[in-house]
Amino acid sequence: MPTYVYRGLNADGAEVDGRLTAADEVEALRQLEGQRIAPFRLNEAGLEPRKYDRKKARPQDRFRFMRQLSVLLKAGTPLLDAFDSLSADEPCQDLAEQALTVRRNLRSGTQLSVAMREGFPNLPAYAPRLIELGEATGRLPKALADISTQMEQDLKSASEIRNALAYPSFLAVAGAAGIVFIFLFVVPRFANLLGEDRSALPALSRWVIETGVFLRGHMVETLIVMAAAAVGVVLLARTPSVRSAVGELLHRVPVVGGFLAASEIARWARTCGTALSGGAPLVDALVLAEAAVTSTRRKQGLVEARRAIRSGEPIDAALKTHANFDSMTVNLVRTGRASASLDEMLLFVADLYEEETRNRAKRLTSMAEPAAILFIAAVVGTIVISLVLAMTSLYDTAI
Repeated sequence: MPTYVYRGLNADGAEVDGRLTAADEVEALRQLEGQRIAPFRLNEAGLEPRKYDRKKARPQDRFRFMRQLSVLLKAGTPLLDAFDSLSADEPCQDLAEQALTVRRNLRSGTQLSVAMREGFPNLPAYAPRLIELGEATGRLPKALADISTQMEQDLKSASEIRNALAYPSFLAVAGAAGIVFIFLFVVPRFANLLGEDRSALPALSRWVIETGVFLRGHMVETLIVMAAAAVGVVLLARTPSVRSAVGELLHRVPVVGGFLAASEIARWARTCGTALSGGAPLVDALVLAEAAVTSTRRKQGLVEARRAIRSGEPIDAALKTHANFDSMTVNLVRTGRASASLDEMLLFVADLYEEETRNRAKRLTSMAEPAAILFIAAVVGTIVISLVLAMTSLYDTAI
């Protein structure tokens, strides 16, 4: 049998290392668990450490892992063996290590929902709760399949938003770079032709030329300020309060706001419907669904609707009164409540709004592209007109 070299922490938290003989890596881990040693490095003697395709896990990696886990459990694979298989074949180091952590916790008697919450901290908030419901109802494979489906829809929704804004953003950045280039390298050449005395030039021409001369004379400082501004924008974009404020502002923009609202309603309906289909009580499903909403105003309305539902008000009336849902959604929810198929109707609502989100994304892209081009053309055209006016003024003065 092969020999394995390990390094880990014992029950007292001290770092230990050593060798052991086992049939395979899984058996070696079992022996170390029996000795109450938590290994963080385990390699077969004489072999290189395992190489992973990448270290950090991406959202699509976590979705894929949950889908694989649900398929293995549905096929009848024991839970510990499923995590053994996934950790051994996982190409991402983060997920492989997290799967081993969950497996160790399961071996010590921890519930899967608790082990997943501790071992996979980046899972969506609804995942551990749905796993807990799956354990309680004996439908764990279905709960994991529902989680992976919801994660897939979240990824699609985020991708649609990125795709809708990607090309207009590229146009805006490229246009801004082109405008800076014109100010730094084109406008100063015209300034040299016009001479030092530019007091007789039109106001627009004088402003453009003086701006170009100033930026050219302070090129290093200009580039530093631009780089600092870009870094500042990135840092602000990562600040939760700033992102929330920008999000609230975007929700009030006519076209963009409708797109974001449709996307949020779709996520809310799918999360709530998935939780209900997994056996969650209505109030718990509403709590999980609220976490999928980013708009502070809409989330507050959903919280008030949940309180009204808890006090006995029908869900359709509460959503209409407190969350300001449209008539179509309210009617569909009322139909689901009356027919005792609220989960199916909410999933149907999610499908409708996801389709509407895709259509709105196409319209947004078709409107944003010409708007960005028109804005850039207007700025460049203004600069060109100002330079033409300056040259014409100089020619008239010479006459």
